[in-house]
Amino acid sequence: MDMEEQNLPHRRVYFVFYTYRRHPWLARPEAVQRLRTAFREVARRRPWVWDGAVILPDAVHGLWSIPAQDPDPRGRWQAAKAHCTRHLRNWPGLPQGRLWQRGVEWHDVAAGEWRHYLDMLHWEPVRRGLAARPECWRYSSYRRCQAAGLYGQPWEQARPLPEISP
Repeated sequence: MDMEEQNLPHRRVYFVFYTYRRHPWLARPEAVQRLRTAFREVARRRPWVWDGAVILPDAVHGLWSIPAQDPDPRGRWQAAKAHCTRHLRNWPGLPQGRLWQRGVEWHDVAAGEWRHYLDMLHWEPVRRGLAARPECWRYSSYRRCQAAGLYGQPWEQARPLPEISP
């Protein structure tokens, strides 16, 4: 159940964070699983609701609903990135040292723009040439959103979405 259904005051945040030097280590299923575990661990202490997410080989795009009184969501991302780094730092085939680019690109999303941001993040694997359609990308919330009735079958977008500048 999301914060809107519970009538809890919330705000929506769109974010992107990248792997260090765009190394594609998130293409490994075990790395994606570790990232998911990290987010679950952090969410136990500082809750949020995933409205949508896409994990690409070198980036994570997400749309969260967080409590309205939370002034700065960066602590959640920092904790998840730190958890991943602790558990993956010495795995073979991963870059030595840093796994993540510093910081996170993020901004609040106005209520009228929420759907556009959701579409934009689901379209990202297609825009980058990684999938033919959003439903073809394995690490995406697209199918969950489709099952909830937010998307028809197949994807309705006939062309790429325009970029929104924050």
